[in-house]
Amino acid sequence: MRSPGSSAWCELLTRLLDAYEKSAMYRRDAPWPRQVRVRLGSSTFPDAFAPDGREWLAELRAAADDLEREGAVAVIRSKGGFYESPEPKEVRLGPEHVTRAYALARSVSYEPLEVSLKALSTHAEALSARTAVPWVRSFLSEVSLGLARGEGAPLVGSRERLKHEWRDWHDALTAMVALAGGEHGWERVVSERLFTDSKRLGSIRGQVAGLMARVDPRFAETAPEEPQEVLEAYGIRRRPGLLRCSGCAEMHVGGRLYRLEDFSPSAHLPEAWAEAWISSVVEARVDVLTTVENEYPFLAYIEEAGGPCALGERRELVVYTGGFPTPVLSAALGRIAVRRPDLRFRHWGDADTGGVQIWWHLRRALGRELELFRTTPGWVEQHQERAQQLTAAERSKLKRLGRALHGSAEATSADVLAAGRLIEVLLSLGIKVEQERY
Repeated sequence: MRSPGSSAWCELLTRLLDAYEKSAMYRRDAPWPRQVRVRLGSSTFPDAFAPDGREWLAELRAAADDLEREGAVAVIRSKGGFYESPEPKEVRLGPEHVTRAYALARSVSYEPLEVSLKALSTHAEALSARTAVPWVRSFLSEVSLGLARGEGAPLVGSRERLKHEWRDWHDALTAMVALAGGEHGWERVVSERLFTDSKRLGSIRGQVAGLMARVDPRFAETAPEEPQEVLEAYGIRRRPGLLRCSGCAEMHVGGRLYRLEDFSPSAHLPEAWAEAWISSVVEARVDVLTTVENEYPFLAYIEEAGGPCALGERRELVVYTGGFPTPVLSAALGRIAVRRPDLRFRHWGDADTGGVQIWWHLRRALGRELELFRTTPGWVEQHQERAQQLTAAERSKLKRLGRALHGSAEATSADVLAAGRLIEVLLSLGIKVEQERY
């Protein structure tokens, strides 16, 4: 063979095997209904058919001839009049060529899809043996079955993506098992523990969060949209958490007295003060606790009320959730709800998929009614002309959440019925409205 390892030789072999691994012929026994083909044409190799591409075209044709002599491909040639032209026009891969083609490709560091499938399958089986969490074991079993069929599902939708990202999915599965098992702490510290690389978890944050949101039953209807919010639900922190609120209450911390109204426009309290904050809210003269999803509406609402003291005068406390609330804030609100059964809770969020999901997440954390504030069906209808359109994915999530609310134990509660009506309006109009529009 005259050109082993040449650019043209590697290019042809790589393209042909990549096409094979993406095709329905992959792992299929002979006979095949059709061969896998790569055409030596201008649409496939535009550079070779450019005015200055004559040499590259000659190299590609020579490489095709060499690969055919090696038994790795079959070459189809152009017909010219009564004679066959010696110039290849197409290379084809049949079942009789696969073994030889892979053997040659490995000699130039080509990584077959089978390597990815086997590595992930072995890893999933090992992780399954280490975890006692039922939903994790069930998912890992699905992964192993998908890999055995030569598919990326349920991890990814295509073999091509699996092949290129399998190392990321390998580590994402590792992190999923660890977090489901209770691993928590600062992101970089946890990352170093798991991978001996403090930045690795951050680089695969999206894959890890995607797995947890899809697979963990507690996120069936209320998965956060931001990856970091998902990881925070498992106690993975990137920065110190804060409790942000505005109103009047007195807190006793470390032998000192702090008044919330002295922090204007709002108090930024460390999560370590959560216990003192809970006690202060329980003991304060507060009749209404309003949670607000986004920062600027939170600040605008405080300003509209006249500041912390004015909120205190009307016996209201306003709490910023920052999208999905952190586990510390969710737990704190739940404990306040238990200790203050007379306290009225309400939530102001976006009129969209995430907003309803956040409301439902808070509602379950409280274990009691959480009325919708300002984000009502009537308000949505007033602003439909300049609203954003729902995507297909958002519509699907809203429908799923609507079914979950309808089938829940709280289905007949006034707030759940109101949320159901809000979902119906959003779906019927096909829109979403951010709370900043108010």
